[in-house]
Amino acid sequence: MAFSSAPNFEKRRRQIVRTRRSLARYGGELEMRPDGLLTVRRRRGLSGIPYQGLFVLGALLFGAKSLMLVQDGAQTYGERVSNLADGGTVERVGAWVMQIDPLTAKLAEYLMPLFG
Repeated sequence: MAFSSAPNFEKRRRQIVRTRRSLARYGGELEMRPDGLLTVRRRRGLSGIPYQGLFVLGALLFGAKSLMLVQDGAQTYGERVSNLADGGTVERVGAWVMQIDPLTAKLAEYLMPLFG
């Protein structure tokens, strides 16, 4: 009989360890059950991808590109990007990122009256 309960014991032990690690990592919230018992419910884990930070970084990138396009003009900006494209690997990646795309052109169109 001891052998039949050993796998269940190990399964329960692993579940408890996983729950405790999750509580230690992400924290928990107290929850009152209908019978009045307070239990700790673990919070869901975060995805690990900082979506808000990536969104802010993208907005800053497109904003900076638009401001540079407004400041330099389309022709000068295009010449600078083509000069970057003639460089090494890092410069070519920079030229690909800095090329004029529809969002940058639209933002520059909106910013033109403010800075024009």
